[in-house]
Amino acid sequence: MPAPKAAAPLKIPLARVTGEVFDSVATAPLINAAVQWVATDNPADVRTVQTDSAGQFLLDSMRVGSYLVGVIHEQLDRLGLESRVIQVNIEGSGDVSVSLGLPSVATMLRAACGTAGDGMDRGAFMGLVRTSRGTPLEGGARVRVQYAETIVSQGGGVSRRFPSRFADAKPNGAFVLCGVPPEATITTRAYAGKDSSGVIELPVPRSGLLVRDLVIATPVRIAKAPTSPTERPQTLLRGTGRVRGIVRDSVGQPLVGARVTVPGTGTEGTSTGGGLFTFDSLPGGSWMVEARAVGFEPKRVAVDFLDGVETMAAIDMAGLAPRLDTVKVAADRWTREMADFEARKKQGGGYFMDDAQLEKRNALFVSDIMRGTPGVTVVPGGGNGRDRVLMRGNAGTGTCAPAIYLNGMFTPVPDGQLDNLVASAEVRGVEVYSRTGSTPPQFASRNGCGSIVIWTGQRRRPNER
Repeated sequence: MPAPKAAAPLKIPLARVTGEVFDSVATAPLINAAVQWVATDNPADVRTVQTDSAGQFLLDSMRVGSYLVGVIHEQLDRLGLESRVIQVNIEGSGDVSVSLGLPSVATMLRAACGTAGDGMDRGAFMGLVRTSRGTPLEGGARVRVQYAETIVSQGGGVSRRFPSRFADAKPNGAFVLCGVPPEATITTRAYAGKDSSGVIELPVPRSGLLVRDLVIATPVRIAKAPTSPTERPQTLLRGTGRVRGIVRDSVGQPLVGARVTVPGTGTEGTSTGGGLFTFDSLPGGSWMVEARAVGFEPKRVAVDFLDGVETMAAIDMAGLAPRLDTVKVAADRWTREMADFEARKKQGGGYFMDDAQLEKRNALFVSDIMRGTPGVTVVPGGGNGRDRVLMRGNAGTGTCAPAIYLNGMFTPVPDGQLDNLVASAEVRGVEVYSRTGSTPPQFASRNGCGSIVIWTGQRRRPNER
């Protein structure tokens, strides 16, 4: 008998899936995101594809059926989002297009902050706290944020304050701090145990949602002895981080001879041919890198230094805008105070910083101004993240909070936390008296712990001297 003919193989319909993943927060494609497809009738049937540099992905030979589709990316961790899963049905062969994305900024603000996001009048700062070593966090991490607020009283008076806000990070380092003002510039620092970042400046976008990671590390502190009688002792912060960068002008041309510094670490140098600069032995963490050049506005950028890794940085500087000559008024308050300031400086007995020295220190906080000042100890912030400015008591009782005089008026600061007192950019002169015997009577210490006198005002430019 003739053998029966074999049945024709069953032809399974297959589809070709293309798609894209969009980051609505960054308003850009989500690169290197893992798009995972799980068959609903067989959870073991999982296919994963990576998005390319345009946020697009491609899957060939997808059989007909129902799938649960999710996106995996560290941006979801930063935003405190679980992987969003949607159902996609493939009903036949051919091409299938799928568009995926993160929630809108307004949705994110409402989800993270509740009513604080309504109307987009208040914003939020969120991200991940990470170590420069790439290891898990040691202990709970906190993030400190400070920004300027202008207050108008009922009587028409205007004042400014600089509140500090804090956010505790989750065990994976994710944090969110609601209520930051949109289009403001915040200063922030993260810390966990002995690890800390530098103090960095970040602009809050108009949308109100600022997303950025903060890197922390434990720097190595090295005491640098003064090389001349007039030079003060310095503490250098060192590590295994490296940065290679370029300084450019407003049209993208390299700037040679720009002074480049990493404030707070003691690292500085000059851009060479091609506008290039290179620093090594940098402390890990997030820090500011600043460039200054004649004829250009100073420019700061936040850079993350990782242990044993070279980081790339670009600093684009804008030319100085034309300014009208400053109107000089004789016999104003600062003129009289400056004359007395200079007279006390000539007499000696204390340590003085004028606006030129303050510009060179380039500090982000008042406590940073005091670092390395003879007779002053700056104790890093503990649980609340606020640094304390202390002196040694004359009675040999250890450190204590000095008497603080703001514009000649005694201002009690019993805990030594000066960062909320005034913005560092508004400090124009500082007098430090560590010995009560040499302190002028009008600035006498109230507890035998020395005195610090802070004068505020607009600093003079070098060409105004």
